[in-house]
Amino acid sequence: MNKYCLATIVNHEEITSGIWKMELAASEIARTAEPGQFIMLYPPDKRNLLARPISLSAISEKSVTIVYRIAGKGTKQFSQLQKNDRIRIMGPLGNGFTLPDQATKNIVVGGGLGIPPLLELSKRLGGNTEVLLGYQDIPFMAEDFHRLGINVHIASQLGNYGLHGTVCDLLEKFNPSAGQVFACAPRQMLKSGSAWAKEHSVPIQVSMEERMACGIGACLGCGVKIQKPGEPDWKYLRVCKDGPVFSGEEVVWDE
Repeated sequence: MNKYCLATIVNHEEITSGIWKMELAASEIARTAEPGQFIMLYPPDKRNLLARPISLSAISEKSVTIVYRIAGKGTKQFSQLQKNDRIRIMGPLGNGFTLPDQATKNIVVGGGLGIPPLLELSKRLGGNTEVLLGYQDIPFMAEDFHRLGINVHIASQLGNYGLHGTVCDLLEKFNPSAGQVFACAPRQMLKSGSAWAKEHSVPIQVSMEERMACGIGACLGCGVKIQKPGEPDWKYLRVCKDGPVFSGEEVVWDE
């Protein structure tokens, strides 16, 4: 069950230009949160009524951590908050990743701001996991993944770090013997990753990044086309309520 609460900022720092990490003391939310879920943050200025959905990057016993990019007035206000300030949040929201019942080899694929939500997932998947991270340039948060003791592979489009290319170029180099793929990235990368998984008969879970407004499925503004196996046609499901994680095989990518 999602909850409203007034959370205290434990830590808040800019980790690379324009990208911030915020840890929030919110034990009731942390207690039930799962990898792949998100929270809604309400801007301090009450004239800016629209809350912002931000995925959970890390979950501890008493706090949750988010990573966000300054993209407008609301997120600019967030960046000006200090340690010990309080902010209104709601969560945890959505349906997160489904972890495998038994130990398997997994591939985790992240691109851009789709990388932070995969940190807690990678922690819970454990050692038999290959993490593939794609950046425009600076590999923010890569050290956080390395500290988990798992294999981390990096691609950058400018070629200054790791493979010169995209995270999908990294994926193409991997042996398709994984038990499952977990991905969070821009839509085109998720589409390419799902095509790779289908070609190699590997299940894939994708976390969609569609724009959300209400966060609870009331406004119907974040619909995505889903076609279940055996069903004759697709239907719209809500990313905020039914997702944000879906089977990549079921997403209708060509629209």
